[in-house]
Amino acid sequence: MKDIKNLILIKPDKKKFELSNQDKWIEKFREEREFDRIKETTIKSDISRLRVFLSYCYERLNKEPDQLTKSDFIKFFKYMENERKLGNSVGQYFKLLKVFYRLMRLENFKEFEIECRERRRYSKFEVKHYDAVNSKTLNKILKKILQRRGRTNMRDALIIRMLWDTGCRISEIINLTYEDCDFEEGRFRIKNTKSSEERCVVCSNDTLMALREYVKYNIKTDDNDTIFQNDKGGKVRRGWVSEMFRRAINELKKEGEIPKNKRIVVHSLRHGRAVELLNNGVPIEIVKEYLGHSSLETTLFYAHSKERTDILLNTIRRNL
Repeated sequence: MKDIKNLILIKPDKKKFELSNQDKWIEKFREEREFDRIKETTIKSDISRLRVFLSYCYERLNKEPDQLTKSDFIKFFKYMENERKLGNSVGQYFKLLKVFYRLMRLENFKEFEIECRERRRYSKFEVKHYDAVNSKTLNKILKKILQRRGRTNMRDALIIRMLWDTGCRISEIINLTYEDCDFEEGRFRIKNTKSSEERCVVCSNDTLMALREYVKYNIKTDDNDTIFQNDKGGKVRRGWVSEMFRRAINELKKEGEIPKNKRIVVHSLRHGRAVELLNNGVPIEIVKEYLGHSSLETTLFYAHSKERTDILLNTIRRNL
């Protein structure tokens, strides 16, 4: 009877639960990223790209990642550019593979990486995606937002001013909570950053006074409540900040206040702030820490930007 029962019962398929080679690489990569305390959203994004790369290895090349040669990497990036039509975003895959091969302690990517660096291939700084904002243009944008009809124009303009003063990313500003803010000294603790390292930023006295007045009307004021709130006391949506900023830029372009060929996005504020700090003589190492750049190479991009070069050349010309 016992034998019959065993025959009737469904036995687990051991092979079914074995991880594929691709999954093994992904699990190992995830463990390393989690050990480095990388944010979950970043890990998920990296794994999504890693799956594309691993699928190419197994399905197109029939090789393991540690067996690839320089020629294989060239084929992969041609595939990403020509077949998947990724364009400039292919650089994100190059960045991912640098991290992946470093964490996996593999050396076969190194030759391809060095050659790409020497030939300036897949560098995220090669193509300029947007123009920087200066203080004059910023004032036009702020005035346009303040003139808009709506209950949130004061809040929205203050968010933009905070982005400029602090050089922060959108997510860093809209995630600010009461416990992060020193409303006496005008200092703000930035958490959950891209580099996973907390940092402190400041704002001007004018911005601080406006901020003190604004928070008086907030619905929620507990330590963990965000300081920039919607009409229900919740956090302002990132998409809303981008949208209201885009509307202001489009209106200014129609009015001829901003050249139509200028590409200005919210990140242009961060770009412009970096350029202004460098032009004002702030050491590049301090600018790096203030903006929360993980690499000095990123800050060097701003130091060598077209806007900064134009200012330096105009200054020299006036003194000739």
